[in-house]
Amino acid sequence: MTLVTGKPRSCGFTLLETIIVLGIMAMFLGFFVVRFDDSRTEEILTEAADNIRLAALKAKRESYAFRKNRFIRFGPRGVELADSPGDGPAGVGMVFREDNAEYFPVPSGVVMEVWPPGAVKWQKLTQDYVWTFRESGLSEPLGVRFSVGNSYTILRFNVLTGLAEEETFVAD
Repeated sequence: MTLVTGKPRSCGFTLLETIIVLGIMAMFLGFFVVRFDDSRTEEILTEAADNIRLAALKAKRESYAFRKNRFIRFGPRGVELADSPGDGPAGVGMVFREDNAEYFPVPSGVVMEVWPPGAVKWQKLTQDYVWTFRESGLSEPLGVRFSVGNSYTILRFNVLTGLAEEETFVAD
């Protein structure tokens, strides 16, 4: 290789060029490690959202497969999936039989709110809210919000598929 000045140069990179390239690579690597490392708040919100998604998919699948209604009760401590409600008016403080219920806890420090059909704003769970999956596999449309401080995750469940659209904001 010949330089502009006309002096011959050996093939390869100089030490300065190598250091510059390695420095740029280290900078990008550090950026991606910091960016993709989940914060504790994000981990807590993800865990809560995953529990609700799991309960909803399980309720939808079982209600359609077994041709019977499944119920999900949202309470302040977590979510219960059960075969049938006990006594009480539908949707208000239904009592579940504990022998056939599955429990999905909400991590401590997480506030859970629901947006049921017909509501105009998020509702804190002062009493249990019951979400019904019909034997056809359909359910009511529902929104669930988990928040920790200023960070939140919102899940909006589809009536037909039981899958959730997720919106997450993590305040640092």
